[in-house]
Amino acid sequence: MSEVKFKYWIQAARPKTLLVSLAPVIVSIAFASIYNEINWLPAVICIVFAVMAQILSNFVNDYSDGIKGADNERLGPQRVVATGLISPAKMRRGIIVWGILTFLLGCTLLYWGGWILLPFGIVILLCALAYSAGPFPLSRHALGDVAVVLFYGIAPVVLTFFIQTGFVNSQIIITGAAIGIVANNLLIVNNYRDAEQDAENGKKTTVTVFGKRFMKGVYFLNPIIAIVMMCLIFNTTVLLYLIPFLFYSVFVDIKFSKSSGTALNKLIGMSSLEAIIFALSITLYLI
Repeated sequence: MSEVKFKYWIQAARPKTLLVSLAPVIVSIAFASIYNEINWLPAVICIVFAVMAQILSNFVNDYSDGIKGADNERLGPQRVVATGLISPAKMRRGIIVWGILTFLLGCTLLYWGGWILLPFGIVILLCALAYSAGPFPLSRHALGDVAVVLFYGIAPVVLTFFIQTGFVNSQIIITGAAIGIVANNLLIVNNYRDAEQDAENGKKTTVTVFGKRFMKGVYFLNPIIAIVMMCLIFNTTVLLYLIPFLFYSVFVDIKFSKSSGTALNKLIGMSSLEAIIFALSITLYLI
């Protein structure tokens, strides 16, 4: 019985989406290696913290949408609170325990980065909660895309780099923004699939606000924008390393253009992988 319950917690963590947490930290570590020899202990802690923060956000999203009825008759993967696999009370306790563990792990990074990291860490955790919950859920007010660029791109890239080097520059900020833009494709697919249901539930996303056609265009453009940003801060040589990413993005774009309804669920994992391929391409260039 406990094994079955554990399976549901894994399901609530949404493992297919977690690659977007790894991508920014991987790139940041590679970038930092240009300036310093990498200190691998805080680097690994940054990776684990990023993944744990995303799992926390996924737990909160599952709980919040479940109690609001937003996950009823959904096209996407089964949600554990909405279907009763995990009760709202147990999910609340899980969120509290997981949130505390994530916060404590993040606090260990103060040893290398100093107390200046504390307010940033608190903001990251608060936004993980505020993404779906609280008086002004970001995901319900068409701010989810901004949150993704900030907290799955700029924030983890910049903070990981700072912990390793002790400084920040414009190149690392732009790199973080590029990673966030690619990672945002995961959210676009998710919101595109759920557009009709979100509109019925009064949930505002960029897809319900700007329309499916416009956001599909944004999905196609995001990888190109990220590539252009990399060329601006490095040089055109980086294009050679981004060829696998470009081919994969075109492949995913074709899949997206031909998919609808539940078929879009496959694009969740594929879009998540898009971010990690981008990260690995940039990492190869940097090292």
